[in-house]
Amino acid sequence: MAIVVETGLGRRSARRATASLMSQIRYAVGICTITGSFTFLFALVIGLIQ
Repeated sequence: MAIVVETGLGRRSARRATASLMSQIRYAVGICTITGSFTFLFALVIGLIQ
């Protein structure tokens, strides 16, 4: 009985860790996308000026 409960808790914490990791990855991807967009627009504006 105790083994089943411990396994259940282990699975829950693993799911939380995975969900936390996925949210961090999504956050990082979002920042990279925004930064890339601004960099592209900045390069485009500089190109148009010159």
